[in-house]
Amino acid sequence: MLEDTSLLSQALKASDAISGLIVATAPVMPDKRLESVSLESLKAKFKEKCFARGVKRENIMLCEEIGIPLDEFLEISLNALKEIASELGL
Repeated sequence: MLEDTSLLSQALKASDAISGLIVATAPVMPDKRLESVSLESLKAKFKEKCFARGVKRENIMLCEEIGIPLDEFLEISLNALKEIASELGL
């Protein structure tokens, strides 16, 4: 099967991976709440290869191939999930 390299496919892969990292980060915060996750703490967890090992960092980096710098992508994603934190139980 050929890999889909469309911008939409790359965006979906990046979004899926970053949501996994964000959801994994919330429970390790002192109050275990998504609201407590900062951009800095998320960036630190992104760099920790042993944290959330199932999250493919290379998929998150696809954000740059679609024209969104990593820091901006992390911030957009974090803010989006914070808006639905109660629905996520976080």
